[in-house]
Amino acid sequence: MEKLELDKAGDLERVQNALVIPPLDETGSRNHPCGVLSPDGQMVTNSISWTDSTSPVNSKPDLPSSADTLAGTWMFGGTLYGHFGHFILESLSRIWALEDLRGKIDGVIFTPKRNDPQFHQVLKQLRPLMEALGFDVEARVALTPTRVDTLYVPRQGIGMHDLMEGSQKFRDFMKKRAGADIPADGASKIYISRSKLPPHRGGLICENILEEYLAAEGYEMFHPQNHSAAEQIAAYKAATHIIAVDCSPLHLLAYVGNASQKVGILTRRSMAFSADFVRHLKAFNNGVAFEVDALDRDWIPGRGLRPSRSSFGEMNFEKAWEVLHANGMVSVKTPWPALTDAQRQEDLDRIALLHDNSFHPLDENIAIRDAKLAEREAKQRAHAAKSAVAKKSAPKERLHSQKQPSSVITPIMPINIATPWEPQPLPVSSTAASPPEKMAASDNEMQPNHAPKWLVDFRRSAWRRGFYHSEENFAALFANRGGEHLFVSFDDLVATRHDQIDREAWGYGLASKADWSHLGVFSFSPNWYRDATLFDYLHRLRDSGFFAQFKSVTMSGISMGGYAACAFSSLVEDAQVLAFSPQSTLDNTLVPWEQRFPSGRAASWDGPYADAAEEVATAGKVYLVYDPLEASDLRHAQRFTSSNVVHLRARYTGSNGVLRLVQADMFSRLMRATAQKQMDETRFAAEYRTMRTRTWFLQEMCHRLEARNRPDLLERVAQFAVSNDMRGYAERIKQRAEILRQTGAGSKAGGV
Repeated sequence: MEKLELDKAGDLERVQNALVIPPLDETGSRNHPCGVLSPDGQMVTNSISWTDSTSPVNSKPDLPSSADTLAGTWMFGGTLYGHFGHFILESLSRIWALEDLRGKIDGVIFTPKRNDPQFHQVLKQLRPLMEALGFDVEARVALTPTRVDTLYVPRQGIGMHDLMEGSQKFRDFMKKRAGADIPADGASKIYISRSKLPPHRGGLICENILEEYLAAEGYEMFHPQNHSAAEQIAAYKAATHIIAVDCSPLHLLAYVGNASQKVGILTRRSMAFSADFVRHLKAFNNGVAFEVDALDRDWIPGRGLRPSRSSFGEMNFEKAWEVLHANGMVSVKTPWPALTDAQRQEDLDRIALLHDNSFHPLDENIAIRDAKLAEREAKQRAHAAKSAVAKKSAPKERLHSQKQPSSVITPIMPINIATPWEPQPLPVSSTAASPPEKMAASDNEMQPNHAPKWLVDFRRSAWRRGFYHSEENFAALFANRGGEHLFVSFDDLVATRHDQIDREAWGYGLASKADWSHLGVFSFSPNWYRDATLFDYLHRLRDSGFFAQFKSVTMSGISMGGYAACAFSSLVEDAQVLAFSPQSTLDNTLVPWEQRFPSGRAASWDGPYADAAEEVATAGKVYLVYDPLEASDLRHAQRFTSSNVVHLRARYTGSNGVLRLVQADMFSRLMRATAQKQMDETRFAAEYRTMRTRTWFLQEMCHRLEARNRPDLLERVAQFAVSNDMRGYAERIKQRAEILRQTGAGSKAGGV
């Protein structure tokens, strides 16, 4: 296996007529094709970025047919991240070369993590931090292939996990340049707190109690997001005793800290990050850094199965005191008492409100999941047994008189080459599968199941008929659950980068729970379904009578999938369509203002189904769910002018419309109402009004008010939050209003 070595020779390459290639998709997926090519199309090795020593982030891109030009001599900066921690650790990993290239280059050019014009703003917002760390040249981001006259390509000098100690040149640069002109200023003892971060960030259960204990020891509570980059650096340089949870500010502390400091790192997630931070700090500062591993359990939001940036850690306070006391960080001789059940529950209730989600201990969450799965399978077995009895006792004349729909055409080796219609679920006892009692007792049932859920259902559920048809750029999955309703779904852009073998079609779980038959179209290419083979396949399904054998049909998808649901609705007369933030087309002659989705715009828009706004004319009702504050989404929606189009406006959801509806339990209700032809604009608006008490809704509103410099309106939002029993969040809004009133220009740079 190839492995990155930070200090080996060849850490700086010079390339004439170099091609800087950004990712051409918008997903930000791992190992995407981008980087630097030589004029003959060879990958410049140093342009590969690595998460750790064995995990490359990017791979060799194709040689582009055309490119912009950039005159002069530049340095390649690597992958530009929008997240503070990834930016300071990975985006600045090549900053060390500025020392060798001082006076020789015109600037630094980055490639974005994903192809999004917003990355220009990332550079603008983080410029003060970059300058404070010694980045004193122009910086720009390439959103299109760019040919550079002369390009220096340094190897990265630091990364995550086993790369966090950095190369010698990177450490030398930071010790010389980082915060060199910023004097130390601040308390001698600080606790780097997460207690005032936005709701979606994780932290510690009952962190407020920990802060009370530390305040009694003389620690100042330090909230990095409320301070400029210079203020953060000044505080970290001044402190002699620092306690923090494992979080992004520790990277900055490593760069600007010194050997006289003591740093205790509290573990908040069972992910081994604290040990990485300890090595990070010791390598850069040669000081005292130690791990405080007092984690009792992880509290996981919703249906999550592992710790994440949104999870919370429950700490053993007595054990934390013991480690901190032994290292001279606290002086009190009495151990901190354990949390009471009441204290724990009160804080869990608080964070559940802020997150709009429930939290479960990691082990309990898995048990809940398994219990629900077992309950569902038991119901399926009972339903199948009941159906088998009913079918066996029915008069033969009646059975023979039932009209059997024609077989479904499924060319090119599907699971079932032809799928005769089966009005009732196939009885479990009629297959070769073991009876449920034996399956439950089998040792194999205790092993992890890596098959996709739909394949498991074909084998074990009450509904065992269907097919899977695969082509180069797409696949179609059909799960036969009767002729009442067919749900047709299309993958979105993000799904095109998922390569795991257990991938499900979009909406599979919803269709399964509703007992709808489901035709799920997978996409393996971000080509917006502009594929003649797909057109032919859907035509053959239509001509075979596949769609006609259902009493009703709903077509749905998000973004790229939303376009497809609208565009292919003309294949199914009177189909209901529910499209989330759909594009009407990416044909440049029709929407020259659309600058997103370069992979889709690069597809061929000749031929049929090119303009979804025209294709929906023969459909039933066409529901478009979108955020009218997103300018491009609004312009696409306005192109749908047929009388059967219904606009469902979901303000402040941005590109997260489906996620927000799921969080509010609106998504499945919306889907069912659409399938039952019971949805309308008035009903949606009434249900959506409940979103106003969701913290994400208020947060998005506040962001826009901050951008408009309106602290007065922020205070009105805070009053609304108080009136809806959201006092904790109201205080946060008031703080933001006060900061805005004092600065007159929104929040300061920097953050976590």
